[in-house]
Amino acid sequence: MTEDARKIIDGIRKGNPIECSAEAYRSEIRDALVRFALDCADSNDAVRMRIALAEVNRLDNEHG
Repeated sequence: MTEDARKIIDGIRKGNPIECSAEAYRSEIRDALVRFALDCADSNDAVRMRIALAEVNRLDNEHG
């Protein structure tokens, strides 16, 4: 995981919305968010899982 992806995951944990370019989102950030959501599901943290998936949905709509 790259430093940008780690910053994004830390931002999600703090409740901050994600701001990134379309290129960065498609290349690494989307995958990191989905992996984070899966990790949350494995540890029964439904709230963070839903937040991460909501961000994926929002960014999918924003970046096409």
